[in-house]
Amino acid sequence: MRILSVGWEIERAGIERASLHDADSLASYEIVLIDPAEIPKLWGPYVPPDRDGVRRLVPGYDQGLARALDNLFAARKEELSGLLRAGGLVAVRLRPPGEPVEIVSVSGPARRIHAYSFLPNFSLTRERQFLPFPQGIRVLPRRGRDIHGLDLAHPLAGYLAVVRRYEAVIVSPMGVPLGDFGKVLLHNRLGDVLAWELRLGEGRLLFLPASGLSPREEAEILIPGLVSLLEEPPPPESRPEWLSRYELPREAEVRGELAEIAERERELAERRASLEKRLWEAEVLKGLLFPAGASGLVRAALKAFRVLGFETQGEEIDAHGFTVTSPEGQALVRAAWSLEGPVTTGVYRPLLLALDHLRLEKGESIHGILLVAAETVHDPKRRGPRFTDALRRACEEHGISLVTGEELFEAVRAVLGGEDPVPVRRSLLSTSGPWRWRG
Repeated sequence: MRILSVGWEIERAGIERASLHDADSLASYEIVLIDPAEIPKLWGPYVPPDRDGVRRLVPGYDQGLARALDNLFAARKEELSGLLRAGGLVAVRLRPPGEPVEIVSVSGPARRIHAYSFLPNFSLTRERQFLPFPQGIRVLPRRGRDIHGLDLAHPLAGYLAVVRRYEAVIVSPMGVPLGDFGKVLLHNRLGDVLAWELRLGEGRLLFLPASGLSPREEAEILIPGLVSLLEEPPPPESRPEWLSRYELPREAEVRGELAEIAERERELAERRASLEKRLWEAEVLKGLLFPAGASGLVRAALKAFRVLGFETQGEEIDAHGFTVTSPEGQALVRAAWSLEGPVTTGVYRPLLLALDHLRLEKGESIHGILLVAAETVHDPKRRGPRFTDALRRACEEHGISLVTGEELFEAVRAVLGGEDPVPVRRSLLSTSGPWRWRG
């Protein structure tokens, strides 16, 4: 098996190394590794930037460099196309595209040659979608460590598992989902593609992030995976229909077992999703004890009141307030959070004004609940006062329930443990001043 490395630093017996300019025909190899980071060196040292920062070549005044680049990239594109159509494999290390060179034309618009201009042209279609390749994709410089989507069953899982950061992503300016045209092997939190496998012709084109390993370590983990991919049979959708009539002994039995495993995996995935949702809800409720700021306290409070049997509705004007409704009555809730020291009367006044507006102008009888959380970086057992005496007196005077995040958390915990929520709701809707959970 012939393997060629073009600019990809990798060390293993049997791997040939050459530049894009000096290599033999790329179609004469089974596997070609290309690192685009080296390709701009074909023009960078010879074409200084113009005043606008763009490197330009003017045919006839460039000592033939524009023609040489055109011929080189046209030949390499054709060779890679032949390699892929014959069932070969091309692995491209995903790098920022670097500085392109612009070739001026007197008869039309200027054209650009860049680090990925060696990619062959293919027309990809899936159902009613069309993606011209490589014109329909863009490689953008973008750094990060948020790496997701590893498939442990993929032959390159060992290589992809050691990737710790990325320096470029693949996107589609046309807005088409790239996962519909190839297998996305890794993506970031935003869904940008970090590793991508395309079937082109009978072969495969792979975009892979750098591993960060030494050349020898990378070869030991990457090459076996690429060889395994190369030796995989064609996918079911590309096989002729008549081939399914030629079965080997126990093939049907194996397919049946795989179908059973797939069904169990589906059931386990559904169960896992359900458990993860329940765990996420529990973490949201713990925001009563340790909220991510005032907005985190509001999210936890909304969930807590729903657990207690209230219906909730957010306030359009006040991001820290919401309305709760139950058969026992209705209340306007406002959340207040203090990182250091107790909550003061400053947060109480917006709630009082809103209650007065509802009572006096709309004639609605509605209770007020002020939810407070203070010094939340500390364990609740080691916190100081959650509210000032002035706030306590104000709530008592105006019939407002003054509820701490700890007390509401204990009430929620009791209800989730089987306690009747009705007395809890009645108590929250009738207390004036500090509210205590007496489970």
